[in-house]
Amino acid sequence: MIEDALISALKYLLWVVPFIILGVVLAELIMALKFVNKIVWITKPVTKFAHLRKECGTTFLTAFASAAAANSMLMEFYNKKEIDKKELFISSLVNSFPAIVMHWRYMLPALVPLLGTTGLIYFGALMAVGFIKTFIILIAGRVLLPKRNNDNEITKEKRPPIDKAFKISLMTSKKTIIKILKLMIPITIIVFILIDIGVFDMLAGYLSGVAEYFPIPVEGLGIIAAQFANSIAAWTIAGNLLSEGVISSKDVVLTLLVGNVLSDIVNIRHSIPYYLGIFGAKLGMQILGIATVIRIVITILMIVVLALWW
Repeated sequence: MIEDALISALKYLLWVVPFIILGVVLAELIMALKFVNKIVWITKPVTKFAHLRKECGTTFLTAFASAAAANSMLMEFYNKKEIDKKELFISSLVNSFPAIVMHWRYMLPALVPLLGTTGLIYFGALMAVGFIKTFIILIAGRVLLPKRNNDNEITKEKRPPIDKAFKISLMTSKKTIIKILKLMIPITIIVFILIDIGVFDMLAGYLSGVAEYFPIPVEGLGIIAAQFANSIAAWTIAGNLLSEGVISSKDVVLTLLVGNVLSDIVNIRHSIPYYLGIFGAKLGMQILGIATVIRIVITILMIVVLALWW
């Protein structure tokens, strides 16, 4: 049992750690090369609106490729005092939007064949939740952070040769990477042991009973139960029920959204090692908690709106 948990933890670490290391090194390299000023214009509308520094803009761009690398960069900027705590929180929450957008690569190839137009509507609802969440965070940044008049202006700075800058970035990254891994490895092992002994399965079983309080048909409970284990399994069941006329397109979308709300709580198990490893125990739990609560609240509001007006 413990052996299985250790193997699962190792697989997870082998997948996520390289991106974290890449993010830390990349952040140091960007700082060493003074590269922030070269790409500030791309993210200027976002950073200017939310009163974020240009460093936050570079992590936002990176998030389209890797959220782990982006957040590792962000934490490195925070450790270097390039950004403050409020900017760390706001930028880390904003960085989740590119990851949501890029989910189309994994979702649509399965959603469309299984659910057709209904799948596209469901995907659109998820995108809407992500967009609304991001917009709220940007407004929060605009309200909470001071206006920066000159931060996004491009300035010319002398840069070291790239080979020297790379060596500098490797040396300065070492301490941060070790600090992250010292926290991330034991937390990951503990979480996967809890998964293996069934703690989160018990929680999933309890939460599945909560589904009856949402505006979904009884037939949708099987979809939600499957959603705790695997999204594609849930989409397959939903597609079969939809094709047989047991439930409507509206029922499918609402059921899947309810499943998202409930499974989000259980899926924190995968997020805890990630957030705590990158941001540390206190900051990581705070950011994870805020992100989860905002996403769940907006999704519930989306469910209510669709239930009443669709």
